[in-house]
Amino acid sequence: LLSSVEFIILPHFHFKVFHCFNNHCQISGTSFLIQKMFTFKMSFFINLTILLTFTTIHGVIIDNLIIGEPEVECGTDSMLVSLNTKEPFEGHVYVKGHYDTPGCRTDGTNNKTAKISIPYSNCDVRRQRTSSPAGVFLSTIVVITFHPMFVTKVDRAYNVKCFYMAADKVVSSDLEVRELPSFQSDDVQSMNSLLLSTLATELITQTVEMPECKYEVLSDGPTGQAIKYATVGQQVYHKWSCSSEAVDVYCMTVHSCSVEDGQGRRVLLLDENGCPQDKYLMANLNYPTDLAAQVDSMVFKFADKPSLFFQCQIRLSLKTDGECKRTSDDCNTLKKMKREIFAGKKGENVDVFSDTMVVLDVDDGYATLEDLKKLQALRNSNMHNTIVTEAENGVCLSSISFGILVSIVGLLLLTSISASVMVCLRRDRTTLKK
Repeated sequence: LLSSVEFIILPHFHFKVFHCFNNHCQISGTSFLIQKMFTFKMSFFINLTILLTFTTIHGVIIDNLIIGEPEVECGTDSMLVSLNTKEPFEGHVYVKGHYDTPGCRTDGTNNKTAKISIPYSNCDVRRQRTSSPAGVFLSTIVVITFHPMFVTKVDRAYNVKCFYMAADKVVSSDLEVRELPSFQSDDVQSMNSLLLSTLATELITQTVEMPECKYEVLSDGPTGQAIKYATVGQQVYHKWSCSSEAVDVYCMTVHSCSVEDGQGRRVLLLDENGCPQDKYLMANLNYPTDLAAQVDSMVFKFADKPSLFFQCQIRLSLKTDGECKRTSDDCNTLKKMKREIFAGKKGENVDVFSDTMVVLDVDDGYATLEDLKKLQALRNSNMHNTIVTEAENGVCLSSISFGILVSIVGLLLLTSISASVMVCLRRDRTTLKK
């Protein structure tokens, strides 16, 4: 990328940084205007034009990469992730958020292979029960870094999942089949009566698939976009929904909701009955339909933790007498209704997760809500290599290039001033000799 900046020494000095965003700065006044008057028994103006061409400086990229796709082996109490690299591996393989947790990281040994065994009882492996297909998903994010100390451009992250299908339950019973007795043709009425009493009734069944459920944290109401970045105190919209081909069959109850930081810390928001534990964080849920729930809340975060996500369970049960009876219908009288509520907890449970949300502190003045919206749009459009700017004719620089540019400008200015002083001194000496 070649860019040019023109420096003109004229009657004034002007330099302005227009916008800084995502560790990049944009310069909107590219003319450096300086006036300097030297008086050595004479006065004159110096007009000097300098054209400076600079290039973006790139570091040396690590010459290593992953060959093929990592292999995953699902065990009874852990998962094994194996990978092959182009060159000897000197970096690390670890579970995201657990770099310093024992058992959640392996270090490179200068071989072209790397492995990590992730125990299910550690490293915050997610467990997600599903109804269609019936079973349990165990998932986590594995990060592969090639540099022994830092995360670089060539590093990779994989969402690794193991699915354990639930065992089918087979119900059987013995059936005794008897032959029909013989009858005389003149005893038809007796034969019909006996047939009605001995013939088995054919059982016709229809299978209805369980609903598929999801959990979203949205901006600007139920039709907003899923939030990836937010600030503390921003209003968001929690939405749980299930889709089913069957009409007026199932009823959903959201319960056992918690918020997690991805590093082992968890706080309960809704109990097993679907009642809120802290109404300042999450209030009573509203159920507009049988298979939908919603609630408004304000964004919060863990102290000194950059991100969080929500996990909930959805209980799917059959409607009773055409109505949905939920354990969260009357949370105020929960203690009095404890027995009735306990009896109403029958149903199939599924786990749902929200997307991970990056939350900035209140005093993060360098990032405004507008900046976050731009960052959100940037991520949604997969334009990770594009810098969002507001000026059409501006020049975008990284922070390193910006610092180098300022240093070069200062050096050029000092050189120009020194040269001007030397020229003036020589002319002054020549005048004195004459």
